[in-house]
Amino acid sequence: MIKSGKLVFMFTFFAMILQSLVFFLDKPDELMAIPLILILGGAGAFYLTRNARDPDTDFQVNVFLWAFSIRLWMGMVLYGWGLSNVFGDEDSSGYAIGWSFAKNWYENGFDGFVNNLGQVFFERQNIGQGLIWAIPTFVAGGESRMIVSAVNSFSGAALVIVIFRIAKRVFDSPTARIAAVLVTFWASNILLSASTAKEMLVIFCEWVILYFLIRNPNGLSIKDGLASIPAFLAVFTMRFYALYLLAAAAVFRFLVASPKNLFRNVVFGSALVASIMIFLGAGGAISRDFERIERLSSQVDTWREGMAQTTGSGVEIYSEFESTSVAIPVATVYFFLAPFPWEAFSGTARNAFGAAENLFIIAILIVGFPAIRIFFGDKFVDMAPIFAFCALYAGMQIWGLSNVGLAWRHKQTVMPLFFMLVAVAITQRKAGWQLITGRINRNRRGLNVIRAN
Repeated sequence: MIKSGKLVFMFTFFAMILQSLVFFLDKPDELMAIPLILILGGAGAFYLTRNARDPDTDFQVNVFLWAFSIRLWMGMVLYGWGLSNVFGDEDSSGYAIGWSFAKNWYENGFDGFVNNLGQVFFERQNIGQGLIWAIPTFVAGGESRMIVSAVNSFSGAALVIVIFRIAKRVFDSPTARIAAVLVTFWASNILLSASTAKEMLVIFCEWVILYFLIRNPNGLSIKDGLASIPAFLAVFTMRFYALYLLAAAAVFRFLVASPKNLFRNVVFGSALVASIMIFLGAGGAISRDFERIERLSSQVDTWREGMAQTTGSGVEIYSEFESTSVAIPVATVYFFLAPFPWEAFSGTARNAFGAAENLFIIAILIVGFPAIRIFFGDKFVDMAPIFAFCALYAGMQIWGLSNVGLAWRHKQTVMPLFFMLVAVAITQRKAGWQLITGRINRNRRGLNVIRAN
């Protein structure tokens, strides 16, 4: 089925044209998403075919086009068919920041661009996605939600390739293919990719950095280190605290890399992290971030209660359980498994959607359990920065958990780790089954020879 990715994308592209003419005939700015889809799909496929000698090239192209097509269809369902409210539409207006930036560039030229750049890096927090969305919106000449959806869909499809390459580098090609297919068809990933929230852009950049950190078995190469700088800065502008978690993961990578390159890794890695921190510190961004973190830390109980009471899916775990040793495990269960299966029919349609999907997460944990030894034993050094980042990120979200819907969105950041876990388990079981059946077939052939004689 994956081999039909190119055909699926061509069908999707023409279907997007027809549906856009039906739904957006009176919104010409939305029609500009069509050429953008063709450019992004073509550019992605061209990039992936550069290494024709790689036996996985065709698979990567096809799975990328499958992922991109599915997310484009979901975007059309949300914003063309008008079903965004059914699945939840938290970002019903936030996407417009892209056009506000682009409009500023129209009115003030390069000065407007520089002004927005300063805002993104040094004045305001977590609005960097506006710069990314502003570029195609500027070309389109008007506000367009479908353009933002197409950019996010491309990021979600590109994430599939990143996870494939991480799994192939650490494990093998069969494991990587299974992990890529799981990411491609994971419903939450599709929904977040197709939406106009910034979530998928952040997740993609985070995992690109993690890929660069583990790509070289001997440590971080100069090429990978320099290539990771734009992704580091992008993450900082969209989710500031994730930068510090990734920096900690990078330091962990330098410490556990090959001993013969330890000095080089520590020196270059420290220089890389320090250069980013110096750049941000010079503009006052780091002191601003830590002031906010300190403020949230001192008011975390009030913040949790406020979020729980003012949102539809709020939970007051830390106020219900006085003992932290009890509250943290309960919050952990909520982070990974809420909404629970028995809550499927007690809330919104997306609540039912999340509850059904969590059954698959339980299945993933069961299926992936036998592969834990490989993950945390044989491949610990290779996976060290990924483990560190996912543990820190999940821990921060569990510490501040107050809303199931928000936890659902943040959980998708660490889900690729679970996809790789279950992919390893499936590959090992498949290899074991082939070994068993191979022996049985050889024994049968031996019996047939004996009978013939």
